[in-house]
Amino acid sequence: MNPDAKSDGFERFVRGVQWLSMQSGWIAGGLAVVMMLALVREVAGRYFFNAPTDWAVDLNAFLLVGMVYFGSAYTTSIDGHVRADFFYGRLSGRPKAWLDIIIDLICIYYTSMLLWEGWWMAWESLVFEEVSSGGVRWPLFPFQVLVPLGAFMVCTLMVVRIICNVRFLCGKGEPYACGGGGH
Repeated sequence: MNPDAKSDGFERFVRGVQWLSMQSGWIAGGLAVVMMLALVREVAGRYFFNAPTDWAVDLNAFLLVGMVYFGSAYTTSIDGHVRADFFYGRLSGRPKAWLDIIIDLICIYYTSMLLWEGWWMAWESLVFEEVSSGGVRWPLFPFQVLVPLGAFMVCTLMVVRIICNVRFLCGKGEPYACGGGGH
């Protein structure tokens, strides 16, 4: 097999993961707009028409979960998470690649726990048909499944970043060629 074919397949995979992450940013932004509209409707209904809703507050709480987890995938894809830049910003090349690998492994550990526990929480909500305690009694599963979906996307991005950094350390690529920040 041609070594370039493996590289091309990996590059296509990386582009696909990056594309999906960018779409998650659009989804998170769309959820923020829906939340804003629901709150504007709630405020106008409550204070101008004396007609509050049973659904706006619960809906916003549930959509916030999606916004946070899809937004975290997008933020990871653009390398936008906060770091101690007074130290990290001074590194470049191989030391930065090693530090990125260590940071990403720690993040995978944490995020994989979110994925696992989030999946079991969502699964139990589906099996037991759990609903919210608010006036509308929304089914919880569709909103709870957003936690493991977002965590899976972040874990996938972290694995891709680790692979890119290992490839760089082995001399098979540019520094952080998988997108995001640079070395």
